Amino acid sequence: MSMAIIANPVSGRGRGVKIAEQTKQILLTKKIDFELLFTQYPGQAIDLAYNASTKHETIVALGGDGTIREVLEGAWQSESTLGIIPSGTGNDYARGLRIPRKTNAAIETLLANNSVPFDVCLKNKLVFGVLSSIGFPVDVIQHVNDNRQGFWKGQLAFLTSVISTVRHLKSYPVRITIDGQVFEKEVIGLFAMNMPYGGGGMMFTPGASYNDGVMRLLTIDTVSKLDLSITLPKVYFGKHTSHHAVSILAGKEIKVESDPLAIMLDGDVFPPLSFNAKIIPGATRIIVPKSPVA
Repeated sequence: MSMAIIANPVSGRGRGVKIAEQTKQILLTKKIDFELLFTQYPGQAIDLAYNASTKHETIVALGGDGTIREVLEGAWQSESTLGIIPSGTGNDYARGLRIPRKTNAAIETLLANNSVPFDVCLKNKLVFGVLSSIGFPVDVIQHVNDNRQGFWKGQLAFLTSVISTVRHLKSYPVRITIDGQVFEKEVIGLFAMNMPYGGGGMMFTPGASYNDGVMRLLTIDTVSKLDLSITLPKVYFGKHTSHHAVSILAGKEIKVESDPLAIMLDGDVFPPLSFNAKIIPGATRIIVPKSPVA
């Protein structure tokens, strides 16, 4: 196996450097053919992955969900297989794919080389593998990203960001088209999901799967701040889906028309863009455990 490891040194509050060094030593000991490449600025992983995919069988993203998204974008149209060593804050790719979050176990998963088809989602020309979102969830993620050096980390970082942003809750009128079906509503948030989890372990769409050929569209209608605060903890267990303000639909193409809103893709926030998402079933392959690991 020949692999390129594209590592984000600042992922997980700097844990990316330590995990990259640990990975390097393990692979040297096992005499694996590999190349270790560090990103230096946002977006660079796309080019690194694209170039590496012409030389290596496996392209490994070592970082958080944003780094993995960039590596996916750079390599998904190549013959290379994608691998993951999680070192981020949310780690929802790893969670949704059942990839171990302990470095040694993640490396053993890579070396076992058990690859499966993976559906790739396109949002205009951008790629995502976990979720695309607008509204309240984007405010939460922006708060998480702006406070990476804060005291809280992991799931607690997301929870504290929810508490900090819920007081500014807004609703947005949207016109949604999903596989030709059109409806209009007011929402506080909207998610196009390719896997169950987002926001560091919130099970937004329990039935979503990375290889079933459809996205799940989750919408949250206008609710009070109190109602949202009470309901959000249930999301970690997927118990929110019966709430009157929550709707989940499945589809291959989703268009959302609204006032210009910032968009979040796999944990990274982008300036306002039109929301046109579609799924390409089995577009690439990704390495997962032979026996699922929690």
